[in-house]
Amino acid sequence: MPVRTLIEVSDISLDSLGSINIVLGRNGAGKSRLLRRIDAELESNPDYNLRYVSPERAGVFRKDGNTETNLERDPRWLRNVRRKNQAENFKAASAYFLRDVELAYLRRLQNTPELRNDPDRNFRTDRLEKINRLLSNISLDLEGASFVFKTLSGEQIPPDEISSGESEAVSLAAEILYFFETTDENKFNLLLLDEPDVHLHPDLQARLAQMILEEVSSLSVSRRENTAILLATHSTALVCALASAEMVSIGVKQFGVNTIRFARVSDQLRKVAPFFGHPLSLCLSGDAMLILEGEDDERVWQQAARSAGGRIRLFPVLAESVDHQGSLEQLCSSLLSAIYDEPIGYSVRDGDGILDGLPPVGSVRRYRLNCYAIENCLMSDECLEVLGSTWPMFCQRATDWIAENQNHKDIDMLSLIIHSSDRLRHTKIKAIRNLICPIATGSSKPWEVVVGQAIARLEPGRLPDSSTSLADYIGRDAISSIISPANEIERLGHQEST
Repeated sequence: MPVRTLIEVSDISLDSLGSINIVLGRNGAGKSRLLRRIDAELESNPDYNLRYVSPERAGVFRKDGNTETNLERDPRWLRNVRRKNQAENFKAASAYFLRDVELAYLRRLQNTPELRNDPDRNFRTDRLEKINRLLSNISLDLEGASFVFKTLSGEQIPPDEISSGESEAVSLAAEILYFFETTDENKFNLLLLDEPDVHLHPDLQARLAQMILEEVSSLSVSRRENTAILLATHSTALVCALASAEMVSIGVKQFGVNTIRFARVSDQLRKVAPFFGHPLSLCLSGDAMLILEGEDDERVWQQAARSAGGRIRLFPVLAESVDHQGSLEQLCSSLLSAIYDEPIGYSVRDGDGILDGLPPVGSVRRYRLNCYAIENCLMSDECLEVLGSTWPMFCQRATDWIAENQNHKDIDMLSLIIHSSDRLRHTKIKAIRNLICPIATGSSKPWEVVVGQAIARLEPGRLPDSSTSLADYIGRDAISSIISPANEIERLGHQEST
């Protein structure tokens, strides 16, 4: 963690900073304004070494005499230009800084005997290759005193003819390398990266994230303690590529609020990361997040989605306990609201004998099963129907089974369930859940598959009006909300174009 975990300037407060700090927020929430203000407020503070990278990076990555003249004549010229949303000649400045990276590296080479005496160490392998790892179809090379782009076959390409994504990647990489090459051990080094994902394919965003992680990891312990990155984005692909590292923290920028408290990336985010990983997949599938309490529930709902033929579109997220589920609900509500217009997610908990409902947590609608746990649903009419049975038929078969297995340890529980007025709906029946399918019809089908297939058959507009129906066991509100065809169409409009 950096020495400065708190930055306060004017009405801005950044609390619990880590090494890499992601600022999430929807368009217009003020992420860019926040970063520009931090740069402006701390520009003259002698305790800080700042570098601000603006979101719109215009121009071409090549040497430009006017840009170099402006950079050398006026130290404030670059800051004034980059605080605009449209930064002219941004990439020409990046090319200038890459030249500075080369000079700084050569000085280090000259002053460090162990580096100088290693035949495998040079500017090309230690610096240029970091840029080239971002590129798939071209490479950046050094010929004489100039940086040039080449195809994989060695043909030189003019800088203004490479793709916008490749140009963005090279420029960003040069800026990042320059920042890390010029960190000052006597100051707090702060890199302000404003929407580095612009124009980058999700795979390229992931490669850029890896480069950032590697640069931070390569710092000495003392230098890392005084270095931080503040990265504003609404790219779920970039967030989840960074979320693999423990050095990453996340905060949400809300409209009109300049206080952000960052939280270290935890197992909670890693669990939901696949859901947020690629916005395109969500736009195409319309999947909605469904937070579940245990592995049994996860298998049931996965089966339901598979058996529904596209009618049920859910992305199950597994919690490991009730407390963990509560943490995931809070986290997902915050992330969904920061990324999507009209966000919505779902959470279903075990009943555990509790009949009270659950209020929503922000954009996450919460439900409690109207039975003790998901295996109790096996006793519903629809699950018995999947097994080719009915309640009277099951009771008769269970009675016969008890008579034939007098020494079995679970006959008391089985006897209780067939004589119960409510099929032990609000009682823990985990001990006999694996007996129910074989007893009902001699089926070897896993009980989770039976419940999932029964859920897939439910039609929200035609739910049976019976207390022994599966809809009643799960909860009619939950069924109508989570698997309603109307809601599937609605979900497709919730994803914000990113």
